[in-house]
Amino acid sequence: MDQKDIELMLKRPFKADEIEWRISRAGKKGDGKLWATCLAYVSNRAIMNRLDEVFGVGGWKNEYVAWKGDSQLCGISAKFDGEWIAKWDGAGDTDFESIKGGLSDSMKRAAVQWGIGRYLYNLDETFAAVSETGKFYQAANEKKGIPSFKWNPPALPSWALPPDDTEEEKFQKTMKLIDEATSVKDCELVRRKLGEKNPFSEEKLKAVYMKIDTKVSELLSAPAAVEETDGK
Repeated sequence: MDQKDIELMLKRPFKADEIEWRISRAGKKGDGKLWATCLAYVSNRAIMNRLDEVFGVGGWKNEYVAWKGDSQLCGISAKFDGEWIAKWDGAGDTDFESIKGGLSDSMKRAAVQWGIGRYLYNLDETFAAVSETGKFYQAANEKKGIPSFKWNPPALPSWALPPDDTEEEKFQKTMKLIDEATSVKDCELVRRKLGEKNPFSEEKLKAVYMKIDTKVSELLSAPAAVEETDGK
């Protein structure tokens, strides 16, 4: 991959279930009903998965250093052409699980330096749906006289979600996957998945199956495969 491909992969929007939300403000209306606004952010688990996907499990690392009292810096480094490139950002301790929360927030900020989840800054502060049947729970704020409540986050706009792959994109990815297969088992796994769920037209499906058959023949005729067969 060249740097442009890496940049696009890092900045690619996350799926809705990879996004987490937190209440930013809450209060009471004139009629006593509660209102709340919320902000979206990417979980650290999603960040780590994205870094694994782009750089490989051994192609990135993170580290922390203390910074200005109750704050810490997180540096995320990635390997480019054998050289480690680092980007840093920091955050203070949080009110809940202060040190752990501060470390987590500093990693999220460092990830933004790499473009991961940066698009979420374009989202406006959005109203949450306060409801007794809400999915999430917000603890009471006794100082401000706000009782605990349940709430649901808003739906993300289409621009903040990954685009669905077109049939042609899925076709090209599948053909590339077959090209890169290193065993007959890999090829048969592709064939099995197509049998379970086929996203292609009849013409494209036929081309994929022909590609699989050709690749299997190549693998079976390779020296390593011949030696293994002779050994049996």
